[in-house]
Amino acid sequence: MGYESARKRFGKRVHDLRKERNIKQEKLAERIGKSTEHISFIERGERSPSFEVIIDLANALGVTPTDLINFDSTDQPLTNTALSVVSPNSVVDPIEEPIKGKEQRKTDIERLQAALNGTIPLQKLAIEYGIADIFQDNDGKVLQLLIIIGLRISPGREGNDAVDAEENEYELKTVNLSLSNRNPGVTTHHHLNQGIIDKYRTVKAWYFGIYRNSELIEIWKADPSLLEPKFQEWEERIRRTDEEINNPKIGLKLVRTGERIYPT
Repeated sequence: MGYESARKRFGKRVHDLRKERNIKQEKLAERIGKSTEHISFIERGERSPSFEVIIDLANALGVTPTDLINFDSTDQPLTNTALSVVSPNSVVDPIEEPIKGKEQRKTDIERLQAALNGTIPLQKLAIEYGIADIFQDNDGKVLQLLIIIGLRISPGREGNDAVDAEENEYELKTVNLSLSNRNPGVTTHHHLNQGIIDKYRTVKAWYFGIYRNSELIEIWKADPSLLEPKFQEWEERIRRTDEEINNPKIGLKLVRTGERIYPT
């Protein structure tokens, strides 16, 4: 494939995904920090995007970079593509003591495929809220929070940043009580540093989804000022050790001093 052909096919891919998601060129340009003319050039195949622009476009369109440059998918909408597992006849016995026999596992694969076929509408809904893969991390739970609160994932996000219609930013966190010890807390960031803390202070609000297994129990809203004692505690620790903090937690006791918005 030549460069010109690749540019045109990439441009068509961007155009088709943008139309499928009902995103105007102006909005897409705003999300990736480029001009509308820049988007137009890309969609017409008249400009080669940089690696950084490809990443930004993928985030803004709610797909992975690999999906975005998958030119062979231009004739089939991503949201209509079923997840696929192996054929039941492909079941093997790689270990001496499998937990289930081969025939039972063949049946289980058929059940799994039937269930995955039903996720197509769910994934399509998730893409509308900026989630490219409903099975990644806790994105199924995040989608539930986004819909209840009225937000969508922020393009190019780091962590669980979300935005409202006015592009105000929010921080979303989830915790599963079934996986926590007697003193459960909400995890934050694997490499917490001063820059992350500064970002935590600037969001309009924090939302915490509290789950028991897959069931949503509560949603709490907290102004960043409510979490200021934790921010200062982390800052002091960073100054003292001159090191990033690995995933410090916010205790549920502090979270529950905020405003409970669900159930009402």
